[in-house]
Amino acid sequence: MLFVIVAGLLLLGSGYFKGVGWLALSQAVLYTTYRLVFAYLIALVLGVSIALLVGWSPFGDVLFPVFDILQNVPSFALIPFFIYFLGYTDRMIILFAVSSIIWPILFAILAIIKSAHTDLNDAATIFGARGLRRIPFYLAPLSLPAILTGSIVGIAIGWEAVIGAEIITNVASGFGSFIKDATTTGINQEAVAGMLFILVIVFVINRLVWAPLLSESSRRYAE
Repeated sequence: MLFVIVAGLLLLGSGYFKGVGWLALSQAVLYTTYRLVFAYLIALVLGVSIALLVGWSPFGDVLFPVFDILQNVPSFALIPFFIYFLGYTDRMIILFAVSSIIWPILFAILAIIKSAHTDLNDAATIFGARGLRRIPFYLAPLSLPAILTGSIVGIAIGWEAVIGAEIITNVASGFGSFIKDATTTGINQEAVAGMLFILVIVFVINRLVWAPLLSESSRRYAE
């Protein structure tokens, strides 16, 4: 990342980005980020809810292979269906991104529930975590590290899904449409500036959000 920052500063200092419309670029990136955050929040709620219910259910072993088959369907192969039912709208892009982000979260939680030690399961039962009480008092706390790691992977996939959907659908706003317009005549200053802008945002989010949460999670669950 240091190399990217240094390269960006050198290009900026050399006047390479002189013709870049920074306001338009900023608006496009913020619009894409808004779609990504909205999609992530929906995927987080759905993924955690489904995974906890499946992990609690006696049919979990039956449903796990079904989810495995569904998550192996290429996401972009489904985009014509999203377009057909939802049109070229924000809602379509957000829900398409949800269909990509949800799987890492869901499978990370299911994996940690399935791999839990028998002693933990027995202790939870002894201390009264039975029936539906097992979800909030045992499965949910057990799944917190998995929710975090699944979210990191899901967000990474989400960037690809949102930007890709914006490029394919050619919506009027967003980084995908911005980069598509900027590269109609080949790679130029605006395209390079846009890619650097996204990299900086991803780096800042990782450093300010994910890194502290991972550190706190490691500390708490190592005790």
